[in-house]
Amino acid sequence: MVTFYSAIVKFVLSLQLQLSHPQHNHLISLIRGIILCEGRKNISQIRQATDQYRDLSCITRFLKEFPWCPNRVQRRRMEFLIRRIQRAHRKKG
Repeated sequence: MVTFYSAIVKFVLSLQLQLSHPQHNHLISLIRGIILCEGRKNISQIRQATDQYRDLSCITRFLKEFPWCPNRVQRRRMEFLIRRIQRAHRKKG
């Protein structure tokens, strides 16, 4: 479990999304909950899957009020994947 959680933290930090510490925690918690939750998902089920007892309004406020730029997140995610593929390719020779 520690490895699984640390991989999520490393991934989110590598995206360099310029989030505050609480925002990082919310995002990591949401990603972890989405991965752990089975079937169709809603915010309540995602929160329950993380075993964290944060108030549901904190999570929904984070999703609704944080100024998300989906294109920026997508671009950073793709840059992360490209760098990872390039490193793997260089290791192979």
